[in-house]
Amino acid sequence: MKDPDSIEFFKHPSKPKHRQYEALRAYYLEGLSQLEAAERAGYSIYTFQALVSKFQNGRIDFFPTPTPGPQRRRVSDFLYERIVSLRKSNLSIYEIKDILDKEDLDTSLQTISRILVDEGFAKLPRRTRRELGLTDKGTLVPPASAALDFDDLSEHSFECQVGGIFYLIPYIVETGLHELLLDTPFPETSRLSRTNSVLSMLALKLMGHERLSKVTSYSLDTGLGFFAGLNVPPKTTATSTYSYRVDRDAIDGFLENFVSGMTERYPQYYKGETINLDFHTIPHYGEFSMMDENWSGAKHQRLKSALTLFAQDGESRMLLYEDADIKNDEASGAIMDFVDHWLRVRGIIDQTLVFDSKLTKYEKLEELDSMGVKFITLRRRGKNLIEEAEDVPEGEWTKVNLKKPKRKHNRFEIWERTRKLPRTKLWVRQLVFMGHGREQPTFLITNNFDIPMETLALHYSNRWLIENKFSELVDFFKLNALSSPLMIRIYFDVALTVVADTLYKLMARDLRRYEDCTPKTIFADFINCGCKGEVVGNEVIIRMKKKATTPILKSMDRFQRSWPVPWWGGKEVRYEWVA
Repeated sequence: MKDPDSIEFFKHPSKPKHRQYEALRAYYLEGLSQLEAAERAGYSIYTFQALVSKFQNGRIDFFPTPTPGPQRRRVSDFLYERIVSLRKSNLSIYEIKDILDKEDLDTSLQTISRILVDEGFAKLPRRTRRELGLTDKGTLVPPASAALDFDDLSEHSFECQVGGIFYLIPYIVETGLHELLLDTPFPETSRLSRTNSVLSMLALKLMGHERLSKVTSYSLDTGLGFFAGLNVPPKTTATSTYSYRVDRDAIDGFLENFVSGMTERYPQYYKGETINLDFHTIPHYGEFSMMDENWSGAKHQRLKSALTLFAQDGESRMLLYEDADIKNDEASGAIMDFVDHWLRVRGIIDQTLVFDSKLTKYEKLEELDSMGVKFITLRRRGKNLIEEAEDVPEGEWTKVNLKKPKRKHNRFEIWERTRKLPRTKLWVRQLVFMGHGREQPTFLITNNFDIPMETLALHYSNRWLIENKFSELVDFFKLNALSSPLMIRIYFDVALTVVADTLYKLMARDLRRYEDCTPKTIFADFINCGCKGEVVGNEVIIRMKKKATTPILKSMDRFQRSWPVPWWGGKEVRYEWVA
């Protein structure tokens, strides 16, 4: 028995093409007139006449010849061949997708999978984490750090998370840091030069991130590696091991030559009338420590720590010297080590040294005086000194007004006398300060008998600039991060801190309205931005992401010209800005 639905399909066609076909068939084969055929199909006579006309003129094709579809996936030949070549490198579809995304080639996982099936590739066997280049935590294992061959590097691209550090390259070139590294006996490896190793550590220091949790996030940063002339930055173990291979004498010589070169290239920043000196304690929080205990003013207690002496120009606030991990029994003599250093750098000490009473002993003050070195320091308050100050008649006090902006107590009184220091033959000027915001009088002593008492008071008040500097070094450069997975030998870490701070100071002095800003502010407003770099022939083009402060940089001649970079094989860096 025939299916009724099938019979109905032919008796009463519902599809437009089917109705047209049956109407024309009745007209041509069954001998119906146009009117009869039109009425059977449900057409008006005029519609059917138009249908007949179209059929006779070949404008209706009920049985078109099928055209074959595409023989391959609808992707460009370049993308098709790129997918196939990546699979030949034993990469999974997910790895291929990641690479194509980075190359701005948009396609889906399904398309990649179908192309590989069409080409006859079988599924990859399941691989272990080590075979996939992953750690137990699922993070990628970075390749081994290696120096780039810039002679053969005519085409190359990279990205950097903190691309603003490339703004500091002109300053590194100007300071002669590369030439200094070549002349310093720092160690080298078969894969990395001393320049590669030191600049890779300096790059981390310039970013100011705490090493405790940040350093591993840059292990695959090709831009950070390129900054130091490498494919990627060295791993933490290699960096830490290198720092402990560096001899302390080499570090001291490096920093002394660096400061000496700075005084020659930038003499305007080293002409202050005073030099501020002070100790800073770098705490060590490890469970086991062989370090001495030192007083920490920030913690208000004695801690296992590395005692470090810093010297700073009293006017420009540039750091002049550091001496890290001083033993307790050597602390009082540390100032003499600075004097020897500054004599080697400048040949003469014509500035006045300013420091507090805990920096050294009276015997060392006598030794400084015998060398012709002027100093200003505090004298520790004793019962007899306080009683003597309280008995001074009111008429013998001199009223002073420092007129120093932002200082709370500019008006106070001074009483001056000459005194001989205990256990020495040294006579000094002793100035007693009252009404300066403290309950007890302050005693200032100096061997400089020529300058007015107001100037002495002003010089000592500026000593707090070095306290502010310590806050900057701790806050941004993480100077107190002595205990962390990335263990850098303290001598090396402090020396790199001085270099990094100097570079930031140089850049700040060039930035309009940012001349006195801290490194943290410069980093936030200028350095902390991404970039993409491209090597084109003898040129390295750094394309910086625009920020609100970009117009300041674009207005500077320094960033409108190209700079030959010695450790990049003489290739020239050029800056561009993109949205």
